[in-house]
Amino acid sequence: MQQTTEVTCFRRARWIVAWNESEGRIGYRRDGDLAFRGNEIVHVGGTFPGHVDREVDASRFMLLPGLINMHLHSTATMIRNGLSTDGGGYRFPYFYLTQRVLPPLERDKVVATKATLARLLLGGTTTTMDWVSPYDGWVEALAESGIRAYAAPAYNSAAVRITQDHGLEYEWFADDGEAGFRAAADAMDAAERHDSGRLSAMVAPSELECCSERLLRQSKALADETGRPFQVHAAEAVREFLEIARRHGMTPIQWCAHLGLLGERSAIGHAVYLDHHSKVAWATEGDLDLLASSGTTVTHTPTAWAAVGDGLETLGGYLRAGVNVAMGNDAFPHGLIEELKVAILVGRVKSGKDAGTPIHAVTDGFSLGPKEVLEAATVGGARYLGRPDLGRLAVGCKADLFTVDVEHPFMMPDHDPVRSLVYSAGQAAIRDVYVDGRQIVKERELLTMDIDAISRELMQAQRRLIDEVPSRDGSFGRSATEIWPLSVPMDEVAVSGVH
Repeated sequence: MQQTTEVTCFRRARWIVAWNESEGRIGYRRDGDLAFRGNEIVHVGGTFPGHVDREVDASRFMLLPGLINMHLHSTATMIRNGLSTDGGGYRFPYFYLTQRVLPPLERDKVVATKATLARLLLGGTTTTMDWVSPYDGWVEALAESGIRAYAAPAYNSAAVRITQDHGLEYEWFADDGEAGFRAAADAMDAAERHDSGRLSAMVAPSELECCSERLLRQSKALADETGRPFQVHAAEAVREFLEIARRHGMTPIQWCAHLGLLGERSAIGHAVYLDHHSKVAWATEGDLDLLASSGTTVTHTPTAWAAVGDGLETLGGYLRAGVNVAMGNDAFPHGLIEELKVAILVGRVKSGKDAGTPIHAVTDGFSLGPKEVLEAATVGGARYLGRPDLGRLAVGCKADLFTVDVEHPFMMPDHDPVRSLVYSAGQAAIRDVYVDGRQIVKERELLTMDIDAISRELMQAQRRLIDEVPSRDGSFGRSATEIWPLSVPMDEVAVSGVH
């Protein structure tokens, strides 16, 4: 795709959340300009003296780096809204039930992906990975949305089947997942060949417990050969932790280390149940050090675990240990700003001693606030991807950014606008979104997709899915409402009135 050399300048931005290179952190800048030429930032802060083709009055804006979503399953997100939303974690056998019962029909996967990406873009996400079983039209849907995407086609060596008595059985494929691996490799190649210039690929075998040693080693070798990032779900459930321990005599993280899966371009999806977690009661406490010393990233999706009353022990502890943390949505909610708030609050609750950002430094606890989670959702993801040109507002970085209206009622007063955004306004105050120098959201309107039409189509797609549920393997003839009851009971309408 041909890239313009037009210069766009945001004049007199009230706040800029810029990258402070010398101190390796984000920082506020006040009443300055930000300019980009084509898709590259050329000026941040102060007055831009150069030629400008397009000037934007930013006097009521806060400018932030585009958010990076490093754990997403688009076909399992919006289409399940209102069904399994309340149970976003891995309560046995909840996770396996949704896998077997709630995949959308093949014809509806494109609209499921588009609906999810639309919500992400409106919420300031400019880069995402998408971890789904590849389907016809997937790569094109990623490209058409306008987002910067890492196609992460999922595959396994086995499927998990739910038995009538709520047990689990592993169904190992005769080819050990080779066909799925080949299909994933083809999908990754297709993404990288796309002429949009915004698509990349990630090697992502799905569940550690459902992948053979051979398939995992083969997958990491492909990632290393191609320079692609690698990610696998691991330490995501107590039951999975114990299953890996039964098979291999070690924790999931230790098994990953044994197979050579850890490293600076590797991520562990979730990594909740490490050997120090109170619910596994394991004899050792070395998993956190393994992740930190190897440079492995943890992709953190706090809402999924908060929904079932659990979470990392603790997010602050992972950061203090030196683990790189990136943020993701998994399946719910449908944007990263909401995840940032949940990450802070759950992190403090799980810590039991974190009381927010102190005036003075503390040594016996890690203070967790908006700065830490915003950095995880920007530079944390970029660090894992090996992309120092993403997640930062700095000269030489990609023009991926979003604007916040600091005079939105939910943002005022604006003494500390990042704090107001995370705790109060959420994505309601997000106004404009740019990806690769192209405006994708203008005054809260998505320019690349018709979100109203997509939402209507998604309604029909969910109805088709609900109709299919009783015949799906694992539902045992139950309807969707029997499995996931309405949050408010349905009453009969009584006849009343004056006669």
